[in-house]
Amino acid sequence: MMKAIVFDFDGVVADSEPVHYQAFMEIGKGLGVAFDYQHYLLHYIGYDDRDAIKTMLEAAGMPTEATHIAELCRQKQDVFERLVSQGAAAIPGALELVDEVFGQLPIAIGSGATTLDIELMLMGLGRRDCFEVIVSADHVSRSKPDPTTYRMAVQQLAERYPEAGLTPGSCLAIEDTAAGIESARGAGLMTLGITTTGPASSLTRAHRVESGLEGVTLATLRQWFNGGG
Repeated sequence: MMKAIVFDFDGVVADSEPVHYQAFMEIGKGLGVAFDYQHYLLHYIGYDDRDAIKTMLEAAGMPTEATHIAELCRQKQDVFERLVSQGAAAIPGALELVDEVFGQLPIAIGSGATTLDIELMLMGLGRRDCFEVIVSADHVSRSKPDPTTYRMAVQQLAERYPEAGLTPGSCLAIEDTAAGIESARGAGLMTLGITTTGPASSLTRAHRVESGLEGVTLATLRQWFNGGG
């Protein structure tokens, strides 16, 4: 039985990947790093800021000292905050699903974004109060595809809702990247992959793949996943 849902954030709840890309390219100007959005989708989706910036520096043949990466992360955060302040967009169908599920099932966010990024976008979308549990890149030493993010999310939900009898196998992860699917499966969750960021061929490890969340309801999810997907 599906008893809880853990939402990835970028590409699942918030249509924020274009904003992340713009922020990376803005800080990349000073490094001589530039590439198009398709390259970003192919090579950087699923990384947290630390790993994305490290990969960019490595690709450019530049040093990857931890202090340099931390400073670039700070700069990227500042740019992202400025861009988000100009408006936040949601993945079609995501807010409707969150609104329906909120109060009926325990829900959480398990994301490779920073806590501040998530908070900013949720406030812009008017849904900050829907999520009592948020596990971000700030809470783990290794981000997706490592399973720690989803393990922590399930553990925190189980502690907050002891009466629900939550186990990883009774929780559903909704993801848009291969790294996210691997993280959730590694933690023992059921997985729904949505092709909002990449093709279905990149999500073959998901228990089920759909084009998006438009028209997806709690009843739909129960039909798909009660009994194991």
